[in-house]
Amino acid sequence: MQESRDASRRLIIDFYDIDSLRYPTITKSVVRLFQLEPAGELTIGLDEMFQDYQCERQIVGLEWDPWSGYIVVAKTESAEDLVREIGAFIQSRFSR
Repeated sequence: MQESRDASRRLIIDFYDIDSLRYPTITKSVVRLFQLEPAGELTIGLDEMFQDYQCERQIVGLEWDPWSGYIVVAKTESAEDLVREIGAFIQSRFSR
C-alpha cells in the first residue's frame, strides 16, 4: 500500500501487487461495506479499469492499471478520510 498525491493534489492509495482479475471482487466488497453508489459508468480499456462512486458528497475513484495496480482516489477533498478507510480495508483483506 502506497499513499501519494497526483498532479491535482488528490489523495491516492495504490496496491501495486493486486492484479486486474481481482478488481471486480475487491470493488464489490468495497462498495457493499462502505455503502457506495455509482457516480459514473465502469470504463474498461486495454490497460485500465475505473469507476467513480459516492457516499453523500464524497466521491472516490476505484481504479486499476498495470503500473499502480488497484487504486483508490479521493475525487473530492472531503473523501480523503474515506479513501484512507478503504485503503486500510483493502490492505487487511486483499493485499499480500
